[in-house]
Amino acid sequence: MTQMPQPTCPRCGTQLAAGVTACPTCGVPRFGPPTPGIHDEPTLVPGSWTPPPPPPAQWAAPGTPPPGFPAPGPKKRTGLWIGLAIGVVLLLVAGIGTAAFLLLRDDEGGELTAGPVTTEPSQEWSWESDKPVAYVYPGPGLNLVKLGGEEPGLVALDEDGKERWRDERHPYNYLNFYEDQKLITASWYVATASSAGSDSDSGDVVFDYDGEVVWENTDPEVGLHGIAEDGDFVVRVGEKLTKLDPESKEEDWSITGQDFAYADDATFALDGDQLTRYAEESGEQEWSTELPPGHAAGLAEEYLLGLRANDDFVLVTSGSLFAFDPKTGKSLWTENVSGDVRSVAGNRYAVSPPYSYDETAGVSVSPTPPFPIYGKEGEAGSLDIVEGGFGWMAVDVVAVDGKEMTLQRSSGGLYDIDGALAEDGYDHVADTLDEGVYTVDGATIGYREWGRDAPEWTLTLDEVDSLATEEEPGQDVEVAAGAGAIFVNDEHTVWLYE
Repeated sequence: MTQMPQPTCPRCGTQLAAGVTACPTCGVPRFGPPTPGIHDEPTLVPGSWTPPPPPPAQWAAPGTPPPGFPAPGPKKRTGLWIGLAIGVVLLLVAGIGTAAFLLLRDDEGGELTAGPVTTEPSQEWSWESDKPVAYVYPGPGLNLVKLGGEEPGLVALDEDGKERWRDERHPYNYLNFYEDQKLITASWYVATASSAGSDSDSGDVVFDYDGEVVWENTDPEVGLHGIAEDGDFVVRVGEKLTKLDPESKEEDWSITGQDFAYADDATFALDGDQLTRYAEESGEQEWSTELPPGHAAGLAEEYLLGLRANDDFVLVTSGSLFAFDPKTGKSLWTENVSGDVRSVAGNRYAVSPPYSYDETAGVSVSPTPPFPIYGKEGEAGSLDIVEGGFGWMAVDVVAVDGKEMTLQRSSGGLYDIDGALAEDGYDHVADTLDEGVYTVDGATIGYREWGRDAPEWTLTLDEVDSLATEEEPGQDVEVAAGAGAIFVNDEHTVWLYE
């Protein structure tokens, strides 16, 4: 069982609610790579992006963040049958910015398998690239290097840093390892927008560990969600989610819906005014309930419509909030609240009001915290995060001494499940683990445990080929957490430190 990272803005790390066509923090168009359908966010379909309605379409995008802003999704532990997956997301929006996710999990979808490097590491190997390097994606027995620049692609390195194979046909930006099946899914979505309109290119490829293409899709109406434990593919075509044999194309089951969410060993589908729970393996319906009055706004305006789920409750956003018991379908509560919904600690969601638009100044106006927090019992607190700075609404859920807490990356603040500030000062976060955070500041990397005032170690790299640019200053290298190791890259070199 496993759970994949939550869809997040490619520029600032803000978690994206279903149906939202642009990031509420920075205005970047919502991406379309298919999410493998195993987390508390609905799945996105390649090619589904459309320009947001005014005024969001008028939002001015601020300067791009450092290219390696990882912004991993919340570490929720909800199971599903879509294989052992170690997932990484990188989204490229043409001419805009990038970000990545990295989560490594064990075969029960539980704790991260990437243990921290708690003492100053030493270099084990390096690999030189003839083309610009964007990021490194550590995987089980294989590490993928995402190439950037004018000729994007993938390079597979073995555990000793030797090149095994490469594929440079597509600008891949969503990667997923399936260790049991020894398969890798690679999807891409590139959107361009101008005064003349918008366009996009998207698709999916499944590789085996030797780089052979097992399956390929270039139809923008089709999205690969994931690979089941039995080797079947889960594919979405329009509003139809299907589990099928990739060779015979024989279908095991199909589910219809506008949005899907996954939790409590089930698939939840929102189809019109019906919310339905299906058994994750058989696809059999377990219950179905009609949305209460007030849901029509979301059906009329698709960008308001969304579905989220965790083991405690299912949340429908449709102009208002509607909560349901995941086991019975019983209505729990309704709140006349709308906005961007993001996962926070304790199987809860925080809601930030929509951006407003100042027509006189011609700019978007961000919502002001505190933001209400909702759990299965209804409103349960408020998240009083620090306003201001790039990507200030982006948060991660982390476990500190066995307790879930919410980390605001831009301020380095750590908040309890009720939204109160418990600790601050976690600056320059590059990646989060349950034990602490990896940091990167210029060419200096480090590790800091939760609750400590100072880092366990820092290491400054000499003579790096900096990734920093005039538009994206400050970060010379990228950092990715492997199992008891750290991958670091500049523009043309990858290093492994242990």
